[in-house]
Amino acid sequence: MMNNTMNLCCEPILRFPIRILSVIVAAAMLFSCSGGGEGASTADDGTPVKGDWIVVHLLSDPEGLNPLITNDASSSAIFNHVYEKLLDYDFETTDLYPVIAESRPTVSDDHLTYTFKLKKGVTFSDGKPLTAKDVIFTFKAVKNPLITDAAALRNYYESLSDITAPDDQTVVITMSKPYFLAEYFLGGLWILPKHIFDKESLTDGYSIAETNDMAKAQSNASMKKFAAWYNTPEVKRDPALNIGSGPYMYDEWKTGESVSIKRNDRWWNAGKDKWNPSYADKVIYKVVNDRSSAVVGVKNGEMDFMEAVPPAKFVEEIDTVATPFLSKATYSMQVYTYVGLNCQNPILSDKNVRRALAHCLDRDALIKQVVRGLATPVNSPVYSDRKEYDKSIAPVAYDPAKAKEILAKAGWSDVNGDGVLDKNINGRLVPFVVSILVNAGNESREAIAVAFSDELRKIGVKLEVRKLEWSVFLENLRTRKFDISIGAWVNDPLPSDPYQIWHSSQIGNKGSNYAGFSSPRADQLMELNRIEFDENKRIAYMQEFQRIVADEQPYIFLWSPQYPAIFNKRLHGVRFSRVRPGYNPTQWWIPASQWKYSQAQ
Repeated sequence: MMNNTMNLCCEPILRFPIRILSVIVAAAMLFSCSGGGEGASTADDGTPVKGDWIVVHLLSDPEGLNPLITNDASSSAIFNHVYEKLLDYDFETTDLYPVIAESRPTVSDDHLTYTFKLKKGVTFSDGKPLTAKDVIFTFKAVKNPLITDAAALRNYYESLSDITAPDDQTVVITMSKPYFLAEYFLGGLWILPKHIFDKESLTDGYSIAETNDMAKAQSNASMKKFAAWYNTPEVKRDPALNIGSGPYMYDEWKTGESVSIKRNDRWWNAGKDKWNPSYADKVIYKVVNDRSSAVVGVKNGEMDFMEAVPPAKFVEEIDTVATPFLSKATYSMQVYTYVGLNCQNPILSDKNVRRALAHCLDRDALIKQVVRGLATPVNSPVYSDRKEYDKSIAPVAYDPAKAKEILAKAGWSDVNGDGVLDKNINGRLVPFVVSILVNAGNESREAIAVAFSDELRKIGVKLEVRKLEWSVFLENLRTRKFDISIGAWVNDPLPSDPYQIWHSSQIGNKGSNYAGFSSPRADQLMELNRIEFDENKRIAYMQEFQRIVADEQPYIFLWSPQYPAIFNKRLHGVRFSRVRPGYNPTQWWIPASQWKYSQAQ
């Protein structure tokens, strides 16, 4: 929707990833809302200081705390401060820069071997050194095919054939075939401590080669035992277990209330990483499952930052003259919002039926009414600011009469006169009754669902709106227990690799191909794209891929939104970036005169 994976977003207008934007800003364009932003104020003497707590809004509980087995944007926004990678994105330029690694890797001419040298003195927050053994462990963990919730991440490492460590500071990774984004994904995996997650050294009992063969995996006792442990709720949720090497440590998770992280005062890289100065003693992510209530919370000073304000409130109600202690900003990322259709549902398996439904969604009206114009329409699964985005693909026009015509040709008619279309499917008369899932508390998606339901009712289709808590919503998508859903995918500023969401191999085993989309030619194009280093050829592959998706209509593509954010001016150093989640609380600081929580420390 990525640690480099695409993350699914729970926020309404989304970030990009998934963060989901009528104005697309250049990667280097940053908004500084403390030094020259709207109504910015000066802080004491203007020198950043360490101290106090920052409270950030979350719409729902994160799915989990462990980066290998969680794939929602809320989780990654938190654990990205706890765990570190070999390489990461420069907040300003979006270029890769070394974090745990000494430098970017040495790459063989055939693009099959990547050698990373690790920095000396890197430690986890418990003081234990981070070495090549931890890197190998992490790759073995994510590659274990029996760890079901790692499926979304695992697809980026399918071509990983071996990983070795000549010494504690060197990692050599071998690929079975080239991958044009290999450096990003090999360098972009969060590194976990082997001594915490693999106390019995079970990952030593299997090779990378064995992880590439499901039959071998199922017959390997070590792999099975490790997966059984890693699949437990404890690994996903326990703050005490999930330790990393980053500037912050998990503090506490109060389910349904908040997740807090506290500064790692023995961080090995303190004062050396300009993008993570870690000024705040704590960052508290407060769960408020209603965005209107969250806006009130920010106005009342209960929260300092909200990344996705309801557009109507942002445009029409939040007045920084009446509330001079608040600042407003919008920012952009690689993200698109969509209505997803389960292609494996017998009612929706016909692409003509899916297109008919698309004709009943008035996207232009929704952009005006639901997101108040803070969005740019998109027509394909490639982010609209990418070179490979196919601008020639026409949108599906709002045309209910055309929808009725298509459905009639597809055999749908009101046989019993009850106002709902019917069709004989597999010898049984089936009414056109389907449901649409939205995550609870997301008013924008609820509004889209209700408007869509009203339009479909006019042509004889009954669409029931179901609101689910975020983790339940995700589980329904991953197990394909849904008819239609509304979601968004967000990504880092990378060239397109749609494999995770669209390749047929990602349908089963809780993969991210929630729509159950399957096309042999599309699969082939995605596979060719991964091994091609010629940008022009990749563009051609991706544009043909987009045309296939547009023809099959597994998604009704909506828009790429702008994120309307508000924050308390006691926060200084607030800037926005194309790097997910678009903001970084470790960069924010609070003048001592405006501390609110210091007495609680």
